[in-house]
Amino acid sequence: MKIYDVSVPLYPGMPVYPGDPEFEREEIPTGDAKISRLGLSTHTGTHIDAPSHYLDGASGIDEIPLERLIGRVEVSEFPDFSGTVPAVFFKSAKAFPLDLAKRLCDAEVRVVGCDSDSVGDTAVHTLLLKHNIVIIENLALDSVPCGEYSMIALPLNIRFADAAPARVVLLDSLIE
Repeated sequence: MKIYDVSVPLYPGMPVYPGDPEFEREEIPTGDAKISRLGLSTHTGTHIDAPSHYLDGASGIDEIPLERLIGRVEVSEFPDFSGTVPAVFFKSAKAFPLDLAKRLCDAEVRVVGCDSDSVGDTAVHTLLLKHNIVIIENLALDSVPCGEYSMIALPLNIRFADAAPARVVLLDSLIE
């Protein structure tokens, strides 16, 4: 079984969304062991958006059912997708036009991911999140051939957060 880690590494100086805080890691001397203090946005690196990112009163990242984040995914070149798999990750993605977001909703996709820093503008985010489509941004898909995989995408369990960094892996063998 081949495992693809499609999470971008976190490091000082890494690219961040314009206006977001830079990633920071500070080692704290304790004597016996090494620990670090982190500074980052909930949208740093590969991350999962919660409905509360754009929808007032909506659920936080800790309320997304984990079973939605484990399952089959289609990796496809932007903006094509088959619509036969409950999740799709777009390679070479750009900001999604609203008509693509509508097609994803009509196809009853549960999870959408992209290798860009955002799926698109407020209208795109709002439409996807209102349809309970989980959004994963900043995926590292360069080395992943197009095709069908098993996905495991686990966000940090931060109560009430609008998003959280995530470790996302793809397996070349399918799990149901």
